[in-house]
Amino acid sequence: MNPAYFQSLDRKMQYLSQQGFVPLLETVRRDVGPSWHAYFDFNESFARYTQYLIARYGANNLVFSGIHLDWIPKDFSLTAAQFNEALTYHLKKYGPPPFNQPMTVLIDRSTYDAFGHAGQVPWLTMHSVGNKPRDHRVGAALETQFKLTPAYPTINFEPYYTGWLHEINKPAGEEPPANSARDNYFARAQMYGSVLSGGLSGHVHGTAAYDVTSTGEPAGARPQFWDALKYGSASYMQHLQAFMLSEGRRYQDLGLASEDLSVRKAPGSPDDGLDGWSYMMRTKEKDLALLYFENKAVLPKLKGFVPGKSYNLKWFDPINGQWQKPLSITANTDGTLVLPAFPQEKQIASRDWAAKILLEQ
Repeated sequence: MNPAYFQSLDRKMQYLSQQGFVPLLETVRRDVGPSWHAYFDFNESFARYTQYLIARYGANNLVFSGIHLDWIPKDFSLTAAQFNEALTYHLKKYGPPPFNQPMTVLIDRSTYDAFGHAGQVPWLTMHSVGNKPRDHRVGAALETQFKLTPAYPTINFEPYYTGWLHEINKPAGEEPPANSARDNYFARAQMYGSVLSGGLSGHVHGTAAYDVTSTGEPAGARPQFWDALKYGSASYMQHLQAFMLSEGRRYQDLGLASEDLSVRKAPGSPDDGLDGWSYMMRTKEKDLALLYFENKAVLPKLKGFVPGKSYNLKWFDPINGQWQKPLSITANTDGTLVLPAFPQEKQIASRDWAAKILLEQ
């Protein structure tokens, strides 16, 4: 242990707490695993190190990540099973975090695919997806984890990163200029698409600025942090929050309902892209639904609502966070709502929109 390192981290954790942040605290990155395992009793020493972090920071409001497992290559990581064994050993010896903070993993693809669920991974209390892929395909993994029993929260920890020129960050092969309207749109589409695929515990915004160059040093292969802070994409997070919390805690009652969108996927819209898809979550009482429509989405019919009932439709602009004037629409005898048009009187979206539908009293 390097005391100076943790003394510095103490100050950072204290500052984050004072500012109201809930940090994701990770043990180590996966590539230290093979050498650690080769020269030490891995289960015992990794469990002791994990407990050291929990003992030092366990009074903070945080989410704990047992391992940074964004890639699982043979030569640069232990297997998910080996990390699962060590973290299960920690749980049996030391117990869970003192205030039952969520335990998860920053993962490649999905924690469910890597570890399983419930008794298969007893220390994990929050699922995640991430790193790869960074397009429509993450939605299926989020939906799978949202449906698991017992129910755990799930989140996309590594979605599309603005400004990142990398092969896994190219929706449908596209690589837009950093901080361009298209670059920022991709981040926005991943925000709403991930949350409305079941990621109701929140969303993470990311950029390519993690080379850790400092003032006076030449820039690395990625943007410098102070430049990435000016990207427009981060500003959309506040609008996502306003949209999802517009009915207070009722977002917690939402269930998956995208299968009731007809048409959900515009013809020709690629699985590995971020254009043309629509998303919906709805309460089981069918009195509240939240929707998101990507650029080039086809105006769908909405099935599964209460037949004959009138609903209040409010369009929401995810770019500026403004609500449009409400409209009243009525479900037909089959419980289908027919939307009149996207804002700007279009049947195919020329940009992305969100919407809220409420049962009229």
